[in-house]
Amino acid sequence: MRVSIGYSENPDTSTAGTQAALDALNHAGVQRRCDMVLLFTTSRHDAQLLHDAVASIVGHETPIVGGGSVGIITKDYLGYAGHQVGLAVFWFEGINCQIFAEPGLRQSEKATGERLGKRLAEIGTAPDSSVLLFYDSIDRTQGDPRLLMATPMLEGIEKGLGFLPKLVGAGMIGDYFFTPIKQWVGHGLGEHQAVALLFDGGLRIDSAIMHGCYPATGYYTVTKAEKQVILEINGQPALKFLKSILGSALKPEEYAFLIILGINEGEKWDDFHEDNYANRLVLSVDKERDGVVMFEPDMVEGTRFQIMHRSLNLDYIPPKIDELFASLQNRKLVFALYINCSGRAAGISGKDIEDGYVVQNSVRGRVPLLGIYSGVEIAPVKGRSRALDWTGIFCLFSVPE
Repeated sequence: MRVSIGYSENPDTSTAGTQAALDALNHAGVQRRCDMVLLFTTSRHDAQLLHDAVASIVGHETPIVGGGSVGIITKDYLGYAGHQVGLAVFWFEGINCQIFAEPGLRQSEKATGERLGKRLAEIGTAPDSSVLLFYDSIDRTQGDPRLLMATPMLEGIEKGLGFLPKLVGAGMIGDYFFTPIKQWVGHGLGEHQAVALLFDGGLRIDSAIMHGCYPATGYYTVTKAEKQVILEINGQPALKFLKSILGSALKPEEYAFLIILGINEGEKWDDFHEDNYANRLVLSVDKERDGVVMFEPDMVEGTRFQIMHRSLNLDYIPPKIDELFASLQNRKLVFALYINCSGRAAGISGKDIEDGYVVQNSVRGRVPLLGIYSGVEIAPVKGRSRALDWTGIFCLFSVPE
């Protein structure tokens, strides 16, 4: 497999698509037509115009997959909340990739996932198959934005397929205002779809979880919940309980996008391991019911969690990336995909340095790099893929030597 990266932040959509595609092809030095394009853009670009511009360069027969991203990271560039466009061009060279796009997330994430799982089952997907999953995470058909959920979608995939492969992926958004943006689903555009890319031919996708959060408290238990709203914690109204823990320095209306609850999938009293934690970010508060609204609906009654502390030091990133590279020394590394929670961007999180810069420096040109800023991240935790918040997922694509 060969991969090349293109980038543009030209405000003219057609020019941006043309520049990004030519950038990738010129760096690749490959004369034959490419086999696939992963394409991501902020909401400032028109999806149809961008698709047409890229297709005019790579060929209209070439499948294009992707959608919204708050920003783009490559080995040389990093930007967000502007006119960023990033793409990865693939030449498979013995690798096979099948693309499955399943609409209907707005009606039911679980049913859509189940249909997708059945399609994956029909072509012989195995537990160790390499699957990349992207889905449209914003629904504004009723006016106010509604988040489409990864957790029930993954449950549906497991039901339809019979198991849940160790897939990685992202819930796509195009900006911080939840502006709707179309998806590219192979050939053409769509919305509210789940798109799975199934690779074979020996391609592997290995990943490392990097969220830089550490437990700040002991364990608490959800004692009542309704969908994505936690109503009670340790038998007390959830909002009042959190106020008693967090104190008066932080107002409840400030909890959104700031308070992180961590679910430890490892042993309760083992030493802390970042890879064992699935983080949940508070989306908003429900003052009428004294509840807290989470990004995903999986903090059900009985869920044990800790309040997490965000590290302001990004030194945890390079060792995780180096460790993943070292674990694959007997394989040929072809591509790195970094899926980064959009809230981790320094302009939003208040950090002094972009974690994307640390990733750039850690990769050091070892493989082509494309990074996107997502709404939700998906990766295996203790061997089981699940939705994550406030997380960077560093993925290495490799093939046999």
